[in-house]
Amino acid sequence: MSSAAGVGGGVPYRRRRRGALSRAAVVDTGRGIAEQEGLDAVTIRRVAAELGVSPMALYRHVSDKRELVVAMLDDVARHLPGLPEGGESRELLALAFVGLRDHLAASPWAVEALRGGELFGPAVLPYLERVLELLERAGLGEREAVDAYWALWWFTFGHLTNLPATLPAARRERLGLLLRSGAEELPRVRRMADVPLDPGAAGRAFRAGLDALIDGLLPR
Repeated sequence: MSSAAGVGGGVPYRRRRRGALSRAAVVDTGRGIAEQEGLDAVTIRRVAAELGVSPMALYRHVSDKRELVVAMLDDVARHLPGLPEGGESRELLALAFVGLRDHLAASPWAVEALRGGELFGPAVLPYLERVLELLERAGLGEREAVDAYWALWWFTFGHLTNLPATLPAARRERLGLLLRSGAEELPRVRRMADVPLDPGAAGRAFRAGLDALIDGLLPR
């Protein structure tokens, strides 16, 4: 799986210059492999080979592949785009989740890891704090803000797991066949089949749904 650079305007990952062996170098190399070849290609042995060291040398920095993947996710979270201090809460919330969507869309392996049950590390917490602050500033109570955050995250993550760039080609083909089969008497379905499932359409649908969800969650 290649990187989805450009999907939704995400900034593609760039490998940093290799230096002395360190946890940061191990994480960076793991990310580089994942961005180019997908999450399955990331193994301790492969990362060690890329760094020109023995696999045992890596175990001083990460205990196994799972710890490496969690550290890679934390590195992704550390580079989430920031938000301006001023502005209207509704628009800042939209910017926060559009930015999150674009950031993760540029690294499909991260979506795959999260879908498999892994979690971001501590680096995501400032982003979470900022979103909860915006929700409370918009008029929600503490419990309501938490519920609203999860609703927005689930909507965003559901979108990410079905992006054209992250869907297997066979699944996209099956979807097209389903929409076209027997659609002669279903004009709306037929028109839907004629709309290409591409990044532009996905981005428009995401923003429309996100705006509607934010409007529905926040008090007027």
